Amino acid sequence: MKRIFISLLLAVCTICMAQTQHMKFKGVPMEGSIREFANQLSKKGFTSLGVDNGVALLSGEFASYKGCTIGAVSDQSGMVCKVVVIFPEMDKWGDLEHCYMNFKSMLSEKYGKPKECTELFQDKYVDDDSDRLYAVKFDQCKYISAFTGDNGEIKLEITHQQMSCFVRLTYYDNANQEALRKQIMEDL
Repeated sequence: MKRIFISLLLAVCTICMAQTQHMKFKGVPMEGSIREFANQLSKKGFTSLGVDNGVALLSGEFASYKGCTIGAVSDQSGMVCKVVVIFPEMDKWGDLEHCYMNFKSMLSEKYGKPKECTELFQDKYVDDDSDRLYAVKFDQCKYISAFTGDNGEIKLEITHQQMSCFVRLTYYDNANQEALRKQIMEDL
């Protein structure tokens, strides 16, 4: 009887541990408070720019790109739910496309074929690189690839903020996204 009880207890513990596996960013599990997570990233060489309104901003090198901005975002409870990497601003379409395609290829190698992929321009008369860059700046370009990781989702995109164009990589942690969803459902 004791063996059965211990076996059941171990099985339950194993299931519980498997359900709370978190996605990792730079080898750091996306768990704990936003400040704890930012401290772990600082130990990996990122420079903290501060924490405000549930967002920790850091800067540093990511995947051989210097000058990246890292934003770790928390949910209402203060737990990390996503991490955003904003690559340095690029003022040429060729640079944006090369960065995007390079990361898309590597993410495909690591996680398999994207679960979603859209790469198009709204205007079919985009003839050259300056037209393509203009399209990015004015929301007429949609380059997005989404991947499913072991414990979360990853989204890669070419985007802009005002007139600055860049590649953005976002990591979503499934465990914390589900906890956030439960919080929202309780509000309803």
